[in-house]
Amino acid sequence: MDLGSDATNIHLVNGAPRVVDGAWWGSHYALETGQRNASPNDDWKAGTMFSSSATSTLAGTNHVTGITIMGWFKPLGTVSDNPSPDTNTEDPDDLYNAFGLAGLLRGDSNTDGLDGHAVRALLEVINGKVTGLGRRRDSQSASGQRASVDDWHVVMPPGVWTHLTAAFDFDLGVIELYKNGQPLASSDADTESWGVTPSVNFTSSTNAGGIKIGGSYPDNSQERNPFNGRIDELMFFNKTLSASEVAAQFQLFSNIPGDFNVDGTVNAADYTIWRDGLGGTHTVAEYDVWKSHFGTTGFGGAGNVATVPEPSGSLWLFLVSTLLFTYSARARHPLG
Repeated sequence: MDLGSDATNIHLVNGAPRVVDGAWWGSHYALETGQRNASPNDDWKAGTMFSSSATSTLAGTNHVTGITIMGWFKPLGTVSDNPSPDTNTEDPDDLYNAFGLAGLLRGDSNTDGLDGHAVRALLEVINGKVTGLGRRRDSQSASGQRASVDDWHVVMPPGVWTHLTAAFDFDLGVIELYKNGQPLASSDADTESWGVTPSVNFTSSTNAGGIKIGGSYPDNSQERNPFNGRIDELMFFNKTLSASEVAAQFQLFSNIPGDFNVDGTVNAADYTIWRDGLGGTHTVAEYDVWKSHFGTTGFGGAGNVATVPEPSGSLWLFLVSTLLFTYSARARHPLG
């Protein structure tokens, strides 16, 4: 999508607005989802839903032993703004028991087919807890899940960007949750419904039926569990990321380049670390990275500009930028 030259404009992505609000220093836009008002099926959501697993292009979800979902999430409003009023009942005081963040729909090797709600893997808030919920086989009516110990608004406070990850190991019957790259205090995983046996366990040999972001039914046929918030750097992996891999992904999409001591500010202390590690931990090329970001703080706010010390010698090396695949609002999905 061409955003044009006016960065203040709001652009629609699959019916939901793309707004100026990056979760970290390298991002500038986020996808905003939510319930527009308390009337049926008027929510903002994103994603895609295929007519069948056969037409789905999500081949990377077919017959795999693991899936990982991660991204930045920022609830809007106050604690009372999530979850939303349930527009499927006549009582205006009824609320949904959940709000969806991101998930992969299950395949259709079952009698019900695709419905826009049932999932293979999902990151959601259910009954007030941040939850990883997954279904190993399309035919399984029940899902395995693991929930945070703390309430959702403690894990991801409204108005604050928080990085969340749910890693599903369908072979071992394990679900792991992470916040900002670190393990999240959670209840024991309940994956009995997966029917894991001592042999190698896979998901169904079907492509996932779609991707849902910020709520269910990406085909817009119904409204269910809308998320009033913003989403950035959404990623789907067709493997179970380890704790170190989750931490590495968080660092890749959070740290300010040149912030070698990871304190949220690029300053003289980072130069000292670079200087002392030259030839070992750090390279001459990293000096240019540090220099160009000197004075940057937080997730992209600029600090005061100060005099930058020069390294000895005059070696100039080039930096290689990372090529990233995009989906919706800068969402990464290495599934193919």
